[in-house]
Amino acid sequence: MPFDPRPLRSAAATVGDNSVIAIAARLNAPYATVRRWTSGRGEPKGAALATIERIYGVTSAALYPDDAA
Repeated sequence: MPFDPRPLRSAAATVGDNSVIAIAARLNAPYATVRRWTSGRGEPKGAALATIERIYGVTSAALYPDDAA
């Protein structure tokens, strides 16, 4: 179940969050954590996924496209 960070980066850019700092601030998450998510070296889970969906409208199915099939 590979994580795809592109939908998160795209949705963030749509609302003007064009940097990891801006995304981290909006999600109220640590910079290093969001940096891992946006680079694909880490993945959000649990409450973080719910926060991303609520704030950016990106679903788990978009972030984990192989799982949706």
